[in-house]
Amino acid sequence: TASDAAKEMARRLPQIRFVHIPEGIAVEDYTEGEALSKRSIDVFELGDKHNYFHKKLIDSRLSERYRLVYHIPMKRKGLQLVFEQWGTFTQKIADTKITVSFPRCMRDPRGIGCVDTLTMRYWEGMLSRCIILGHCPQELIDMIGYNPVVEADFVDPCQQIEHILQHLLDYQPLVDKNRATACRHAPWKRRIPIIFEEIEKLI
Repeated sequence: TASDAAKEMARRLPQIRFVHIPEGIAVEDYTEGEALSKRSIDVFELGDKHNYFHKKLIDSRLSERYRLVYHIPMKRKGLQLVFEQWGTFTQKIADTKITVSFPRCMRDPRGIGCVDTLTMRYWEGMLSRCIILGHCPQELIDMIGYNPVVEADFVDPCQQIEHILQHLLDYQPLVDKNRATACRHAPWKRRIPIIFEEIEKLI
């Protein structure tokens, strides 16, 4: 599902044909939620955290002024889940104003290198009508024709977040557009015909 990986594998193994199939998601699992101004969770760092960005939020004591949700690392036990049940997770993300999402290549460049790819975290935020703060993979921009993400300010992310939270109405049209776009582009059913078409070429 990573186009950069498909290109690299094609370079290394030219005798094999590699096809990039973008990440999909079960759209029906996610609801549009209330308008941004009516939601109770201010910031949800979705999935693995960007350590530098997260430290900036913690050092500023943002959580003393706003409701901030994130995973807590546990020694020798992996991650402690914020929401133990899937239904609770989808309900809570639909009650979130801002989700923070960065590609893994920015969170862990030594582990994955320069692969910048679309993951379901972006679809989850778009389908739940959250303001997505972070960085948008080029794959997503190429697919839908625009950038649905508010690019993060690494110099003063807390000031950026406070400004966003104070101007939620300005972002409502964007999150409405993002959900409609995700409903068209995110379903796995859009990927299946492409997969079958590629399989038929091999028969």
